[in-house]
Amino acid sequence: MGVRMVYVFHGTLLVNSAGHIWGYQAWKTSDLSKNLWWLALVAFGEGWHNNHHAFEYSARQGLEWWQFDLTWYIIKFLEALGLATDVKVPSEAHKKRKALETKTTMAAMK
Repeated sequence: MGVRMVYVFHGTLLVNSAGHIWGYQAWKTSDLSKNLWWLALVAFGEGWHNNHHAFEYSARQGLEWWQFDLTWYIIKFLEALGLATDVKVPSEAHKKRKALETKTTMAAMK
């Protein structure tokens, strides 16, 4: 039990520190939150920290197919059993509003 508690405690602190230092930003947020793939593996999906800050209501942090999010799969399983309800994820329209400007939109503005 002690090893588990140390792992969870350190993993949580790591998300809140490394998730604001290293990685990349995919969404417009008012902070320095970043997505970091190796942190997502260690923290069961919470390493997609910029995703979390952009869509704080979302049960799914790994928004792309390649962003591993173990917690999301557990939530989906609980939803299938009827133990989780009203599970929210961002709509495509909300994603478009939060997306960082791409080279295409920048070129169109010139």
